[in-house]
Amino acid sequence: MPSQRRYDIDALRSIAMFLLIFYHLGISFTSIAPYIAFVQNKRVTDSLWILLSLLNTWRIPLVFLIAGIALRLSFQKRTRSQILKERFKILGLPYVFGALTFGSASLAITATYYEGWSNEYLWFGFITFFDGAHLWFLKNILMYCLILVPLLNLISYNDSKQNIISKLLNKPGGIFVFSIPVILEGYIFNNTDYASYANTTHGFYLGFIWFFLGIILVSQGDTFWDSNKRNWKVHLLLGLSLYFYRFINEFEGGSALDNRLIAFESFNFIFLMLGLGATYLNKDSPQLTYYKTTVYPVYIVHLPVQMALMSYFADVNLHPVIKFPLILFLIVFVSLTIYHAVKNIKFLRPLFGLRNK
Repeated sequence: MPSQRRYDIDALRSIAMFLLIFYHLGISFTSIAPYIAFVQNKRVTDSLWILLSLLNTWRIPLVFLIAGIALRLSFQKRTRSQILKERFKILGLPYVFGALTFGSASLAITATYYEGWSNEYLWFGFITFFDGAHLWFLKNILMYCLILVPLLNLISYNDSKQNIISKLLNKPGGIFVFSIPVILEGYIFNNTDYASYANTTHGFYLGFIWFFLGIILVSQGDTFWDSNKRNWKVHLLLGLSLYFYRFINEFEGGSALDNRLIAFESFNFIFLMLGLGATYLNKDSPQLTYYKTTVYPVYIVHLPVQMALMSYFADVNLHPVIKFPLILFLIVFVSLTIYHAVKNIKFLRPLFGLRNK
């Protein structure tokens, strides 16, 4: 596999992180917000689930797939020990620091909003250390790395010879063979809410499958990327069709809750994103360089920023169509301000997932 940077993966990582921020803000406008420790807007807009449900099936699995792809690409120029050391720095340190600070701050702000301040909230840092709050997936990815990095020579290919995987990718519809483990996982956990990813057994195994697929598929080099370019329109049709089926059943009736169908929908949307990325986003630009550097620290700090802003704006009488984009802008603006305040402080950079030059 030729050693070259995939700018589309950088772009998709940035898009995936932004979608997580978008999704988190959306939750604050729905009726479930208080039940998952989010500050709720006074005017609940559950119709927003039409959009959130479109994202919900694939937003987190895409993050795990990209993490697997990035791990495999880094294996081209680093040893396994170097990769593990690097992953502890860019995953472990931000997880511990972010959970103890920004994760606990988010919980404290929400609890204060609903119940008023209590000194007991100072213990939230210890609680979030274990569940990670919004950074829980970093813990999962780090565990996947510990499991799979020692096996990288066995599960990835270092030459250009064709193998059974590349042959499948070259066949019409061959890519759908790789949906089987995802659908099987959906079958095993068919009684679980598919979007319950955080700190669940379902979320752990689903994340592992996508992480593993990322390593295996990207090892096929151009065969994999060419397959994505060829098939993205098919994935678009299938993904939208399955989503529309859930939509007309109000996400509850018929087989709309069947995790096997949701898993296949998720599979198609994820490969739609990969196909669009490979077709249109695989090029460098100053904007991409900025986004790929900022999006990770922005994500780390965004949740308490959101809760603080929602605490202030929850009672403000603005239509959600106006309030939502306004608060989204403010979340990104304030989070970027924090990023720019710490980016030049050398000892802080690793705590925000930034490499020291």
